[in-house]
Amino acid sequence: MNITLGGLIKTYRINKRLSQFDVALAIGWKDTSRLSKIEQGRVKPTRPVVEKIMAALNLSSEERGEFLLTGGYLPSDEEITKVIKIVKEKINSWPYPAYLIDFTWRLLTCNDATAKTFYVSPEMQKNLIKIKPNLLEFAFLPKEILPVEISKGEDEKHCKPFPVAQIAQFKIEQIMRTNEKWYRDLIKKMMEYNQFRKLWTDITPDLYHKKLLDYEYKIVKGNWDGKKTILRFHLLTSRVISDIRFQIVLYFPAEKNTQTFFKKNT
Repeated sequence: MNITLGGLIKTYRINKRLSQFDVALAIGWKDTSRLSKIEQGRVKPTRPVVEKIMAALNLSSEERGEFLLTGGYLPSDEEITKVIKIVKEKINSWPYPAYLIDFTWRLLTCNDATAKTFYVSPEMQKNLIKIKPNLLEFAFLPKEILPVEISKGEDEKHCKPFPVAQIAQFKIEQIMRTNEKWYRDLIKKMMEYNQFRKLWTDITPDLYHKKLLDYEYKIVKGNWDGKKTILRFHLLTSRVISDIRFQIVLYFPAEKNTQTFFKKNT
């Protein structure tokens, strides 16, 4: 995340032994002034221009993903559908909660174990690709919609209440995104929640203990099938190789009781 889009373009260009003129000519520009401004970070290219630059640089699918992530370009519905097709079988066959998110934390698809654990309605589960709810928002939903108590952290000792943990983790992961439109739009929307408004300014990343980027520990307390139950999970996150803007989150039972709960409910 420390590299800029302009710097990445320059790196790819040099590695592929292309001059600015070579790239500009392939795009159809008369001179290199526009490309030079982009590489210097003075101008952020639109998505159509980005597509032309990636084509001129002859990027692989993996390089495209890195390019688009660095630039903060949201996946299109077409790109989301393509990735869902790649990961759907893996997610649906997973015996515990599993779901796909993008780098902005939008929830894009999930399996039945996720739906049961977090009370995702069949209609919402079916239409996630259209709704694209953000995981930050889940921490502030009313109990009628999300009737579970969640805490998470590095381990059970360091678990924080869901709203606190979500805000702190979001600030950690999105520290370089604060000027992007999707970020500003999301925070504006979240300000509609009274609890979020009260917590947003006061919560800092150092309140959330997390040493590993792709691991979390989560505790979920709820009432499933008329019985109060506590579920404990290890969470691992894996990026999709073909487009690293996407991540699969897989839950593993942290204790036998959690494993037994899913065996009885599958």
